[in-house]
Amino acid sequence: MVQSIDNSANRPIYNGVKINIQKPEVNASGVNRGENISYPDNGIYNAVNIDIDNPSVNTEPKRIYDYPEAEGPVTYEMANTNRIPLPQGFNVAYHTTNVILPKMEQEVEIEGIKPEEANDIEEVEIEEETPAVPEPNYTTTEAEKGVEPEEAIQTNQETTLPPVIEEKAPEVKDAIADDVQIMETEVKETEIKRPEIIPGEEILPDVDIPLVISNLTNADYDVQAQQMEEIARISLDNPENAVPYIVREVFSSLIDITKKDTANLAAPTDEQVQARKKLISNFIVMENAKQGQGQVKLPYQLTEKDFALANELSPMEQAERNKEYALYTISILAKIYTDEVEKQTGNIVPLTDLPGSAAIVDALRFNPNSGVKIAAIDALRHIQRPEYKEELTTLYTLAQADSNPQVSMAAERALNRSNV
Repeated sequence: MVQSIDNSANRPIYNGVKINIQKPEVNASGVNRGENISYPDNGIYNAVNIDIDNPSVNTEPKRIYDYPEAEGPVTYEMANTNRIPLPQGFNVAYHTTNVILPKMEQEVEIEGIKPEEANDIEEVEIEEETPAVPEPNYTTTEAEKGVEPEEAIQTNQETTLPPVIEEKAPEVKDAIADDVQIMETEVKETEIKRPEIIPGEEILPDVDIPLVISNLTNADYDVQAQQMEEIARISLDNPENAVPYIVREVFSSLIDITKKDTANLAAPTDEQVQARKKLISNFIVMENAKQGQGQVKLPYQLTEKDFALANELSPMEQAERNKEYALYTISILAKIYTDEVEKQTGNIVPLTDLPGSAAIVDALRFNPNSGVKIAAIDALRHIQRPEYKEELTTLYTLAQADSNPQVSMAAERALNRSNV
């Protein structure tokens, strides 16, 4: 390939518009044949018609610095800098007692050693100078006083007197011997006496919550009742001692007792029902006879067996009784809870946020047992306060419409008391 003289072949070409048109043609139909054209002919025929307005070539300014872009991090060995030669012979760690001489090629003689012999020298031991310590100076008291040793011995012999031994009476000797024996005994007792180590005792909390939960979930209804009676007794005696009972597990166990399904539990037998009717009849006659005088003749003669049979509760009755106990216990603990919150924070817990309040309301509305409903009304009366008046008034009003007259009367009493 022949290279151009002016190097024009390698020059860059910049075009705003580059058009390459070869052999443009146009066919003007009927012009040369003399045909009559019905439409006007302006006489302008173009094989190529291109309008270009203000073309320009914009060049990029030349960069002052033009460095290649690295594809990865540039480390020091890629910089191609001149390294500084270090003298040979020096180790990284320094020696405290030895000096390592570097290799010397063009040096003069050092203390009679020729340069060619310097390579044979590797290490030179340097002896450490030990500081001189003076000998100890022993002295005596006599030397410090300026007295000769012989004079000091003679002086001591003259001034030293023999010990005087006094003869004591037998009674004094016996008394001294007794005192010495007592002192020796006391010393021995002091030496033998050791500190008494009392075995440690496990510090248990005031309330055993696992035991409480176990009793509340026990299959024996009497065990459940006894545990709820204990909580109520402690709470009424000293409310602060009942604070440990205010935990989620205790409230959950009490709520489960209120929701116990008793439909499949054994009801009282016919014999129990008849014995109770007789007992109630005798009781009514005795109450009516208190207003009159004379002897009272009871309609039924009951034996101890009849009394025991009438007072025995069936499993269903025990479960329903525990529902009432649980409602009372929930209200007692809920009142202590809201009182403690008010004491510590100054805030009043809303009725709907009290633990167990929903279970009390459900028992009042949906439980078919009138005794449980009355227990729910009493529970609400125990926790009522002026801030709860609106909600409690609504509940008491609904309970007044109950079909059971005892429930209706209990709701009316509670409503009247809340309005006072």
